[in-house]
Order: sequence, then structure tokens, then C-alpha cells
Amino acid sequence: MHSVTPLIVMLQGMGINERGWAKLVSDFGRVVLIQQGFVLHVEVWQHGRRLFDGPETTMSRWRLLDEIFLGLLSAFQTFLLTLRHTRGQRVDVILASNYHNTLAALLLRFTGKSRKVIAFLTDYLPPRGSWMVRLHRRLTGVLMEIAARLSDEVWVLSPRITTGNRNPRHFVVPICISEGPDSGQSREEVAYIGFPSHDHALDLLFEICRKQDWRLNIIGSSPYLDSIKHLAPPTTMFHGLLNNEDAILRILNRCFCGYAVYRDLTPNSYSYYGFPSKTLYNFASHTPVVITNVAAFNHRFESEGVGRVVNPTLAEIEAAMLDMRNNYPRYAAAIRRFRGDWNAHVLEFHRARFAAHGIATPASADRPTALTGKTGP
Repeated sequence: MHSVTPLIVMLQGMGINERGWAKLVSDFGRVVLIQQGFVLHVEVWQHGRRLFDGPETTMSRWRLLDEIFLGLLSAFQTFLLTLRHTRGQRVDVILASNYHNTLAALLLRFTGKSRKVIAFLTDYLPPRGSWMVRLHRRLTGVLMEIAARLSDEVWVLSPRITTGNRNPRHFVVPICISEGPDSGQSREEVAYIGFPSHDHALDLLFEICRKQDWRLNIIGSSPYLDSIKHLAPPTTMFHGLLNNEDAILRILNRCFCGYAVYRDLTPNSYSYYGFPSKTLYNFASHTPVVITNVAAFNHRFESEGVGRVVNPTLAEIEAAMLDMRNNYPRYAAAIRRFRGDWNAHVLEFHRARFAAHGIATPASADRPTALTGKTGP
């Protein structure tokens, strides 16, 4: 076990409570969080406190070029950013999401800059669509298999992501749910978080909110959303892309329902292999969720009482949302119970896995308060 503070680097994307996760992991060492997705952002955490909060740089205009080069441009950038923010210190563990970040982490291990690499698989994209899309997905799938095989360990977000099986040391990782402040204000609004597409059935949401006269908050952006904005109720608030959890929670604190409906419930959908990560923000703000039964986890929304699982029809969605509005205190209480049990499991998982890589469990990690409160100091 380490006698000095371990250095842990998290090379992540966006959308699964990365900042709250970094706060949790910082109870096990000094954490450098590098997020690369629609924005590029760097933070440094230790003992549950954020020591550095870098600017957010929009990267969306470079994403197509990066995809053409199979993510290797972002992998090289991540490699350089890691060297810059670790300042020559050898990293104990790199926790890297998906193949491009994992390839960068493996290069750091090969050059002696890191001791261990944990690959983190967040999704699986089935080879569907045009021949170019199928070719791209097959190529990136092969790269992810190679990255998983070469890593010291693999964490997957869902048991349906079988790429992790390429490594005998693979585990399904539970992601922590932060506990944001409850403003106590009236819950009269509805929220959607994500990268809008036809599969997310926003047209049904628009129709329901218009009929019920509910104010709708849209957090996210996409060309598809731009094409259907004219269908939204006039009171709809378009917040654009947000990566700051505190800003997201301020919006969700006004909402009685989060919307996470998917039309395609078959293995043809990438959501089938994923995890409803947007709901982590809903649960952090005590907001129940209406969702369809596409991911492996989703059936628990009903069994835990934290939301409603529906078919993607207007009638079922509307009835579920009305139930949440009329019985919000019951759902909020269930979310608090579920979050406590879930986060205890999260702490135990991280305690066991980091110990396996020689990182001792500090006394602070025994306290569930490591997951509560704001994500900043």
C-alpha cells in the first residue's frame, strides 16, 4: 500500500456525473479529471475538495474531424494534457473511458508514466446504419477490444457491454449519485437532459407539456433539436449544453419530472447496452424520472419507486408524469432511500477495486458524506 498520496487520473467524457465521481475518487488520492467530449475541461481534486477548476473549451467543431481519424487526435491531446497536469509525477491508476482515452492511457503506461490502466466502457454501438457508419463502428469496436485486452482491468457501465469480457478482470461499475441541495421551492416544471434525437421522443414531450401547460427545460443541443424547436411550447427554456453539475441541479430543483423516454427498445439501439446516466442528475436533485425499459438497469425505477417505466406512447407517458406531479413527495422520499443504499454500494466497489491496485482505503472513504453536498469546495 502507498505511504504517499496516490495520483489517480480520470480521462472521461461527459454525462455520467464525472465531477461527482471525481469527488468520490479523491478520497482515495489526488485526482486529475480530464473531460473531453463536446467540451474540454480539467479539474484537480483531493480529499473531496476541488483544488483546480479549468475553463470549458467547446470542441464540437472538431468532433467530425476526430471521428474521421477514429479518435486518435483526441487520444494524442489527452496524452499531452495528462503529462501537463501530472507535472512529471508517475500516475498510480488511470481510469480511462472508451477506446481513445484508454489508448492514450496505455501509451502513458508503456512510457513509464503510469503504473496501472483501468478501461471504462460506457457504451456499445451496434453496427447499424449506412455502410460508412457500420464500417466506423466495427473499426472502433476492434480498437476498444484491443484496449480492453491490454488494460490491467476493465469496468463496464452495463452488463450488456460484452467487450469487457476480453479481459478476465472485468467488473460492472456503479456510478455515484451526488446529493444536491433541495431548494424547497415548488416543483412545477419538467426537464430533459441529453443529445436530442428522434429516438428520444421529444415531439411527444412537447405535446404533453403544451396540453398540460407545464414549463419544459431542455438541457442539451443537436441539429435534430434545431429542426424541431418550432414544435416546442412557447414557454420552453433551451439551456444548451451544460457540463456544470451545480447549474444543472439549479434547473432540476424546479422540476417534478425528468424525461428519459426512448422509442427503440431493441438490441438495435445503443441505449440497450448503456445506462440511463442522465438520471444521475435527476436523482441528485430528488427528481423522479419517466423512462422506457431499454437499458438493463431501467426496471429498477418501478421496483425502487424512483420513477415510472412506460411504453413510448403519449397516453402512458402523460399518465406517468401526472402521477409524479400529484405524488411528488412519495417519489422524493423513495429517491433519498435509494440513493443512500446505492451510494453505499458505490463506496464498497471503489474500496475493493482500488485496494486490489495497492491504493489503501482512507478513513474518509468510510463516510457516506463523501458523496453529499456541492461538487465544489
